[in-house]
Amino acid sequence: MDVRIHSRSALLAVLPFFFVAALMHSLSHAVFGQGQPHQESASFKNVKDTVSRLLSEPVYTAVDERLLNQAGDSAALAITKIVADQEMNSPETGRRILLILHLAFEAPQSIIDRKNKTPTAALRLLDQLEQTDYGRQPNVIRNARFEITHNTSTGQPLEPVNFPGQPVIDWERTEWLGNVLAWIANIKPGMTRSDLLRVFTMEGGLSTRTRRTYVLKQCPIIKVDVEFSISANETEDKITQISKPYLESSHAD
Repeated sequence: MDVRIHSRSALLAVLPFFFVAALMHSLSHAVFGQGQPHQESASFKNVKDTVSRLLSEPVYTAVDERLLNQAGDSAALAITKIVADQEMNSPETGRRILLILHLAFEAPQSIIDRKNKTPTAALRLLDQLEQTDYGRQPNVIRNARFEITHNTSTGQPLEPVNFPGQPVIDWERTEWLGNVLAWIANIKPGMTRSDLLRVFTMEGGLSTRTRRTYVLKQCPIIKVDVEFSISANETEDKITQISKPYLESSHAD
């Protein structure tokens, strides 16, 4: 009887020590975990990679659009991880950010993760952009904020107005082409062949080093004719003249 009493007393005596040890072990793991970099999920990495590409080359494909439609606010979060604060002052960066945010919230019913349906990071980005010269232009941020707020609060995209008797406009294709034309307009005489090759690739057919036809990588029926002055390195040949973009069927060598 005495042995059982002493054993029980000893057990009760050491239990607090076990509890404290377990608690300290859990806390040490928690502190260690906080010091480690957060491992990105595969889906967020895909969003981040797509956002990064559109920030440098804002010509998107149907696959890019579908991925961003499903991303919602995670696309805005990806922007905050890629774009430094000082880069926000660039008007071109501002335009590309608004394009990405538009694609991320244009189809709110497509957003997969419930938490990404709330535009927390997106609205913070708009507040930040509003303090830049680009963001202070009339209606630039207000229109973007209105669209995102409307779409996320109603769960439906903001529908453009078509007047009775007027032809129905395909706004998605119009928007895509407008974005392409704006991007092509940034390529000007004085830039190099390597600048051009970020978005274009060579067309098949007859050409010379000083004059070639190039096609848009994502849509090879959109073309430009480019003339160059020769440099020591071909990739550094200077653009002397670039045509307006035009449509033409593709052809091989």
